[in-house]
Amino acid sequence: MEVISSVSNPKIKEILKLKDRKHRNKQKLFIVEGFHMIMEAYNDQIIKTLLGTSKALEVLKDEIPNIEQVIEISENVAKKISDTVTSQQIFAICSMPENTKIDFENNILLLDQIQDPGNLGTLIRSAASFNFKTVIASPNSVNFHNQKVLRSTQGNLFQVNLVNEYLVKVINQLHDNNYIIIGTSLHDDGKVLSKVKFDSDDKYALIIGNEGKGISPELLDLIDLNINIEMAENVDSINAAVAGSIIMYQINNAK
Repeated sequence: MEVISSVSNPKIKEILKLKDRKHRNKQKLFIVEGFHMIMEAYNDQIIKTLLGTSKALEVLKDEIPNIEQVIEISENVAKKISDTVTSQQIFAICSMPENTKIDFENNILLLDQIQDPGNLGTLIRSAASFNFKTVIASPNSVNFHNQKVLRSTQGNLFQVNLVNEYLVKVINQLHDNNYIIIGTSLHDDGKVLSKVKFDSDDKYALIIGNEGKGISPELLDLIDLNINIEMAENVDSINAAVAGSIIMYQINNAK
């Protein structure tokens, strides 16, 4: 087994570059941190390299056999790679899925310029929970493989189909495949959620807009149904991830 104790090691320098979105996309690789996330990635068969301190690797030695490359690293190197305050000192370099295609048979979540990693991670987690099998984000949304996003998903990132694509193009395809496009209104001009009757025989695509600006004007013209969530009188708005999760739950429970 290879042992690396210096943060100046060429392999470690290459791994650290994966913290940058452009380098991740170029190499089609991303970093996963922590035992739970690594087990999820292993079950998805996407781990290329496993790195950890001797103690951390000892924990997983019987759990994930047949890894292509295993590297023991020092605590100093683990600290450099880690993106958390209290690291479990175990990491995996994983390959991104290739040629991801849109599943036109199930409900779909569309994300328009979502910027907060926590929101994106929560929305992915909710999508997996409520049977939205595909999550499509506009290219200017926060990256799916941002480490904060990965942590927020709690491993559910591996349960859904992730796509980056221009949403106008996608919505036109969805209309061609008989989807009902649902938007979320920042104002009171939408139909109240409690009065909407979803049908389990229909296919839905839910758009969640930017946290501050809402859904882009060019997408608003393509929406079939705009929804407003009822709130207490003294509350102006709710978090984008909360709103999306509530609506996905309602759609998933359609009769």
